Amino acid sequence: MKYICPECGSDIPEDSEFCHHCGRKKDDTIRLDQSGHFVQPEVKCTSCGIGMPQNVPKFRPQMVKYGWIGLVLAAVGGALALVPFGPIGPLAGLFSIYGLGHLYFKKWKRAAWFFFISAFMFVMRYINPEMSLFSQLVFVIFTIFFFILQFMEVWVLAYMPPKTEE
Repeated sequence: MKYICPECGSDIPEDSEFCHHCGRKKDDTIRLDQSGHFVQPEVKCTSCGIGMPQNVPKFRPQMVKYGWIGLVLAAVGGALALVPFGPIGPLAGLFSIYGLGHLYFKKWKRAAWFFFISAFMFVMRYINPEMSLFSQLVFVIFTIFFFILQFMEVWVLAYMPPKTEE
């Protein structure tokens, strides 16, 4: 049987009584069988001795080490698109580069996809700076959409639980 700490996500050795990483007791850990399926822990009734399923402990993911750097890169690299700048409007593509957070987490293909979107938005914005009001509205909506999309992907990467060895 494999034991995983619900506090920090670390593996707990079978012969240990607590997590060596955070110190949580092994009593309320996440248990996996040999095939990797969750095993519901049982608690014996004090009066009759019959086993009953226990409530499943909640797993609180922790940020990966230095994950905040990827979040900052994603936030700053994308948020500059929303800053108004004189008569040309948002700075999308010129100073905002989507995908910087993906680069930090070594997700090369996804980062390249977001770089392409940044370049495309730059070309669309600065080829025709005299956009109509509707075009500007659509442009701002797409800018906000891609900012949120890339930031949420980086957020998930920053809070991924550590992979367990099988």
